[in-house]
Amino acid sequence: MPATRSVRASTRRRALAEAPVSKQQAQDVLGKQMSPTATLKSTFAVTKRSNARSGAAMKPAKAKTASSFIATKGVLHRSTAAPQIVGRESEQMAIRNFLQATVEQGRGGSMYISGNPGTGKTACLQALIKQSSVDFTSVLVNCVPLTRPGQVYAAVLNALNVKVKSADSALTDLEKHVFRKGRAFLVILDEVDSLLGTRQEVLYRLFELAAHPNSRLALVGIANALDLTDRFLPRLQARNCEPLLLNFNPYQVNDIVAILQSRLDSVASSMATEPLIQKAALELCARKVAATSGDLRKALDVCRQAMEAAEAEHKRKSLAQVGDKENGAAPATASSPKVTIMHIAKVLTNLNGSPTAQKLNSLNFQQKLVLCAYVFLTGAANTGTPSK
Repeated sequence: MPATRSVRASTRRRALAEAPVSKQQAQDVLGKQMSPTATLKSTFAVTKRSNARSGAAMKPAKAKTASSFIATKGVLHRSTAAPQIVGRESEQMAIRNFLQATVEQGRGGSMYISGNPGTGKTACLQALIKQSSVDFTSVLVNCVPLTRPGQVYAAVLNALNVKVKSADSALTDLEKHVFRKGRAFLVILDEVDSLLGTRQEVLYRLFELAAHPNSRLALVGIANALDLTDRFLPRLQARNCEPLLLNFNPYQVNDIVAILQSRLDSVASSMATEPLIQKAALELCARKVAATSGDLRKALDVCRQAMEAAEAEHKRKSLAQVGDKENGAAPATASSPKVTIMHIAKVLTNLNGSPTAQKLNSLNFQQKLVLCAYVFLTGAANTGTPSK
């Protein structure tokens, strides 16, 4: 039998070579006699190319998700400037009118902006300065690290790129610069209430310089105290140097939601994706923050930490799906990563603690002393130990 099969195969090849057939027909005939090994190799190559194409299709999706997480966390940082000022229409109008009446007209003047931390005082002012149609110099000076009066004047001059001979002559140098001919300039004193006390005379002098008819100094003081000028600077009113007063009230729920949503939309529009935080989660965060302090910075911190928790959860699920594929199990359907109410609630619980701890933290120093005395006396009475 083997000899017969060999003769038949050789006869078939000889007839195929002699017959006038096309090349495609010859390949079809010989293809039927391919070995099983060659067939497996061809099939494996096709499968490998298919897997490579599917992996290449999945990589951009993962990279896009990671980029969305990074970009969203970036806009939720405190130091990140908002793409636009949302709300605060009346406050924006007051600041814009002040800039137009003073520095844009080449004149001096002063304004005092008050409000709780995180109400957008500095951010709103800086955004309106950038929007101004007139080019003028503006500098920001933080008053907290300045411990002596001469340091305050020197810090203002250094910010204006004016050489200072010494701290003792800084006031004289500043006066010369203020009354020199030229364009008006804007000086922003942040945390100006830190200058009260031994350095209080500095505030009097600066506001008086800004109120002078020939001054080119436009001065804006920013602090948390609402009644700083009435309680600590009564002499300004007596000398007709009282600044314009503007107060920033704490943010309400709708304000916080609108600001957070605008930041998320800026990322979603630039990356052609949906916002990564659910609307209900934003509202929960806004309600909790507005009920306590109205501090926008706290809302940003809560959303950023919730975003980090959602990102870690998404990575764990992705690794679990990879493990299921390697084990041959059917992977679960991957859902788009989102920050949900559960993420926000968990972060708020970690930040605020229990309701009892929140109430204790809200007590002032005298109330805490009374509470400590009560606990001490109650414990002494229960143990029978005489109190000293």
